[in-house]
Amino acid sequence: MRRLREAFGTLFVITLVACGPTYPNCDEDDDCRDGEYCVDNQCQQCRTDSHCPAGQQCVGGRCEDIDGYCSSNADCPDGQECRGNRCVAEASTNVSEPITDTGPTQCELRTVYFSFDSEELDSSARDAISANARCVRDRSIARVHLTGFTDPRGTEEYNLALGDRRARAVLQYMSSLGVERGNLSASSMGEEMSRGQDEAGFRNDRKVTFTEQ
Repeated sequence: MRRLREAFGTLFVITLVACGPTYPNCDEDDDCRDGEYCVDNQCQQCRTDSHCPAGQQCVGGRCEDIDGYCSSNADCPDGQECRGNRCVAEASTNVSEPITDTGPTQCELRTVYFSFDSEELDSSARDAISANARCVRDRSIARVHLTGFTDPRGTEEYNLALGDRRARAVLQYMSSLGVERGNLSASSMGEEMSRGQDEAGFRNDRKVTFTEQ
């Protein structure tokens, strides 16, 4: 009897092994139904995206729709098109209008700057005045007023005189370049409009400006 029980037990174990795991448990893909895959010992719809149809992806063993997936423009809402299987905003088809040549840019009268306590015209000042003389001729400007300025150092009387000398130095050079002297006038503001607090600011105070009249 004991041997019979042992034989029966052995047969039972062999039978269990032969039957394999109970669905949906699995050890391999063959334990699952057709079209299913064994993933972490469970029969699942998919293991990778390649197991899913177009437009779906494998998420947690299930094939789920991909948001915004498309195969043609017909799958996309108005104002979008299908590119790379994704609905994206339609590319603009507007053609930029050609740039129209409006001719040369209109010249502007440039400010002339000076060194400390000086009315001498250096090379950069002469270049600016030459450009202004050309601008006056090119635009047929009738009259130009020159105003001299200084930085705040020095007495008010001295700075008024220095500003005047600067304005008249520029007027003289403009006249030598062919601008009618009768079309030019000059005056001085001295330090009245100065804004500088240090040397960098003082440089901007030492100048002659040009005003069309």
